[in-house]
Amino acid sequence: MITVNPHPSMVPSSLIEAFQKIPAANLGHFLDTALDPGIQALFRPIKLVGTALTVQTTQDNMSAIRKAVEIAQPGDVLVIDRAGEMRHAVMGDYGVHGWIEKGIAGMVVDGLVTDRDGLERLKFPVFSRGVVAQLPKGQGPVAGGVNVPVVVGSVTVNPGDLVLGDENGVIVASVKDAEAQLEAAIELGQWEVWALAQVANGRPFAEVANDRKVWKDR
Repeated sequence: MITVNPHPSMVPSSLIEAFQKIPAANLGHFLDTALDPGIQALFRPIKLVGTALTVQTTQDNMSAIRKAVEIAQPGDVLVIDRAGEMRHAVMGDYGVHGWIEKGIAGMVVDGLVTDRDGLERLKFPVFSRGVVAQLPKGQGPVAGGVNVPVVVGSVTVNPGDLVLGDENGVIVASVKDAEAQLEAAIELGQWEVWALAQVANGRPFAEVANDRKVWKDR
């Protein structure tokens, strides 16, 4: 049996737009919710921002993923807990065409995918633990969940969380936490641009590093 809970509220479009311009690591300065480094971008460059549509699967049955795709809305990111399964790919370039048509923004899977080159050609953002040539046979039990809390990359992800991914990895945040840290993440990026420009112009790094208050008050 597959538990399918109602679709969560979407992350506000203004927040999505704002985090499109913010590196994942900038948010990681303020939150401790980055997925473990074993989950990496399938290709580079890459950027993923969207609303978590969470999926819990069983070892050799992708029925829960199909259920998730059925209710997916534009801007959703499929965040898939594979329950430790590291033998079968959950998706390749063939099936993902339907995801793209639905407006699914990308996928984060604590497991494997296939068709690396095809997914890169499609520019469909994927974060996974790697690639494999083995596909599931659908012989496992039809079970799992959609829009349930999942553990992906050693972090609990809830339906409706903000998902932010780039070349440095993936970090998730509740809408409340993302909104609370947005200004700080923007300010950090602006500070680093200014400080590195100062260093590039010949100022000693130690001197520049002490100028943050001066920069902020300028």
